[in-house]
Amino acid sequence: MVLKKKGLEGKRISCDDYTLVDFLEFESNDLFEVADYFWEYMLDAARRKYLVYGQPMMSGPKAEFKVYDRNTNSVRKFLNFCSYNYLGYSFHPEVVKAVQATINEFGTGAVSAPLLSGYSNPVKKLEEELAKLKGKESAIVFSTGYVTNLGILSALLKPGDTAVLDILSHASIYDGVRLSGADIKVFAHNNPQHLDKVLNGLKTKRNIVCVEGVYSMDGDLSNLPEIIPVCKKHKAKILVDEAHASLVFGKKGGGVAEHFGLEDEVDISIGTFSKSFGAIGGYAAASEKLIAFFRFFTRSYIFSCAMAPHTAVGILKVLEIFNKDKSRKEKLWENTHYMHAKLKEAGLDIGSTKSQVVPVMAGNDLRLREISKRIQEKGLYTGVVTYPAVSKNKTRLRLSVSSMHTKEQIDKCIRILAEVFDSMADWKPGQ
Repeated sequence: MVLKKKGLEGKRISCDDYTLVDFLEFESNDLFEVADYFWEYMLDAARRKYLVYGQPMMSGPKAEFKVYDRNTNSVRKFLNFCSYNYLGYSFHPEVVKAVQATINEFGTGAVSAPLLSGYSNPVKKLEEELAKLKGKESAIVFSTGYVTNLGILSALLKPGDTAVLDILSHASIYDGVRLSGADIKVFAHNNPQHLDKVLNGLKTKRNIVCVEGVYSMDGDLSNLPEIIPVCKKHKAKILVDEAHASLVFGKKGGGVAEHFGLEDEVDISIGTFSKSFGAIGGYAAASEKLIAFFRFFTRSYIFSCAMAPHTAVGILKVLEIFNKDKSRKEKLWENTHYMHAKLKEAGLDIGSTKSQVVPVMAGNDLRLREISKRIQEKGLYTGVVTYPAVSKNKTRLRLSVSSMHTKEQIDKCIRILAEVFDSMADWKPGQ
């Protein structure tokens, strides 16, 4: 449904009647007018306790944390199955100590672009270690994972080129290609036969295929053993975003490409530090020549402030600890397998996840809102995922499993979910 001003004038906006998709497609001659109607939608959602997004965290991302609950106007303790702190490194005492010492030496930020005075020695060392982790010649560090994909793809591609994306690829991949002016083609999720058909139909000579190692909304793995041969057959380059896979998959933590023994077949490996590393930033690893090109032609790199030295030192310490001791990774997998099994026993639909990213399918947008309100009332904090992250009829809760969780906390999480989903059996919008 396309919203128009004519259909809304004088009408009370109820959040039961609309979703975010409707406001995205709002038609008006006034550029800002959509905000007026969206504001009314948000007020109604808040009044009915459906506005669960953007509540301030009052403590750090441990297995339990404190959140300001706007529905009760109070600070409450929640079970945290929302954070990406998969290995708990953001609170590791050695990491914290290293970061604090670096702040004393370097200050709080890089305060310059990386091609000027922002490129610190800790970042240089981090890039060297990342190249080893990813099995590549060289690496480059960005301020966030999002701008890594945005910058790399917009620098590499031009109008007349084609990027072929798994349809479930991250928004940053789509946005990077759009910014470049290249054509976007999609193939059915993890389907090498359809990818072959799409590549076979291209008339462009410069093509790249983009996939994720672990898909961020479904938790399943890229079918690299079958996708890479198709790329090679058509002489297409391949980019793999390992954001949710680094330090989780592969013997040395390189990601899904390493897990399948295909590191050498991937042209560009993308990642982020905001997941298993417990920090902030992004990176790309590739050939030395390609990384040198990216340093001078990737706009999100050359026109952004560089990573803070203390952030780089914290990540370096994480790598040092991880290389000596894989116990947190082992605990994460123990918790992940336990969570998968118990959710299935409870009769909940977790899709085809093979990772610590665990969707619990909710159905349509209106149903998800009510579920999210009820689980928050019971003290469970999860990802609440609707459009544009997923299609509007495939909304879900997204659970992030951590090595920090105890079995008791996992059991409590599942108990809350089972109770809420059972209570929704006869629910109808407007109740």
